[in-house]
Amino acid sequence: MKHIKFLIFIIVLLISSANQAQSSKEEFLKDLKHSGGIYQIYDYTKTKSTPAPEGYKPFYISHYGRHGSRWIQTPLSYTAPLAILKEAHEAGKLSALGESLYGRLIIIADDAFGRYGDLSPLGVEEHKEIAGRMFTSFPEIFSTENGRKCFIYSRSTVVPRCIISMAANNERLKELNPKIEITREAYARNSYLNNSYSNVKKDSSTLIINNFLKKHLDVNKIINRIFSDTVYTKSHLTNPISFVRDLNLINSDLLDVKHLNISMADVLSPDELFVLWQAANLNMYYTCGPSAINGKVAMDSSKLLLNDIIKCADIAIEKGNISADLRFGHDTYIIPLLALMDVKGMNVIENNPEKVYQVWSDFKVSPMGANLQIVFFRNKKSRDVIVKILHNEKEIEIPVKTDIAPFYHWKDVQEYYKKKLN
Repeated sequence: MKHIKFLIFIIVLLISSANQAQSSKEEFLKDLKHSGGIYQIYDYTKTKSTPAPEGYKPFYISHYGRHGSRWIQTPLSYTAPLAILKEAHEAGKLSALGESLYGRLIIIADDAFGRYGDLSPLGVEEHKEIAGRMFTSFPEIFSTENGRKCFIYSRSTVVPRCIISMAANNERLKELNPKIEITREAYARNSYLNNSYSNVKKDSSTLIINNFLKKHLDVNKIINRIFSDTVYTKSHLTNPISFVRDLNLINSDLLDVKHLNISMADVLSPDELFVLWQAANLNMYYTCGPSAINGKVAMDSSKLLLNDIIKCADIAIEKGNISADLRFGHDTYIIPLLALMDVKGMNVIENNPEKVYQVWSDFKVSPMGANLQIVFFRNKKSRDVIVKILHNEKEIEIPVKTDIAPFYHWKDVQEYYKKKLN
């Protein structure tokens, strides 16, 4: 009976890990929030948590979290399409849908003004909730009972949305246990939290994405839906694809600013959203994912972060004076980190742009608030240390041999990653 249960567990684990970042058109169309891609809000679904082997208790957690939901980073993403619609409105060249869209964009752009790239109220909620579940899932780590000290080292990039994400997380932990001691910092010297890789080849990926859109997107159909005069659009709309992509970006971010309660579901059809999402997915895959084009450059950029994770874990194991290392940064770092760590489903190379979404999906790899948690457990008798790795609070698989899946012996994990770093 035990063998049957174990076999069933392994089968479920393999299925879930194999599907970690895969997607299908049917899955996408079933829930159009996926069209947000990296702007998709953090969508927590409770999954079964495998208990640690007998005798092992959690004592330390190493974490990297992307900031939570935010406004779009670049002002031009709002002002450029709004200016086009304003000019057409004043010329009387908008359809009824176009006029309605213009009115909505005025509200959306006004709400974003002066808050470009900043954490939205939802982003604060997301990080408080993630921190709360972390506390509840591993109470031993955050306990101060019987005189135990709980010290947390928390740091973020110098970008405000990351600092406030860190603050939301830390505030929730302190609410749950005021005796927790937290050191917070946001220094430019902590470059390992987010590094801009300058050697990325953008020309190759841009050409692939543009060709993909030309092949699959009927941009004129969308334009004719919004404007009432085709002669006008031919003379006044110099880059219709750029205009449509800006509209799609604004649509992607609407759930992140849910306080507006505005929808653009009538502007782009589900099939059009699928094509536009594929293009955005390709952009992230080629820029900082495991692609053959830029994958090595992106993954090399996150070696400092992986080295910090290993170094800090060794200190926590040896000295026992820290309960958690919490790091807060960006999608452009957690994406290559997951690929460098060979997390299953996060490290796949696919050369055919038509098939990338089938093996790698940005909304699964790095939605808003995406996080990596490495939880450390110790056996007091043997002093053996094992780890469980969570991506967005779900157990994942790495290519390290283990007899206690989904747990791994830390010495084996450490050895595997040190070889990659060297």
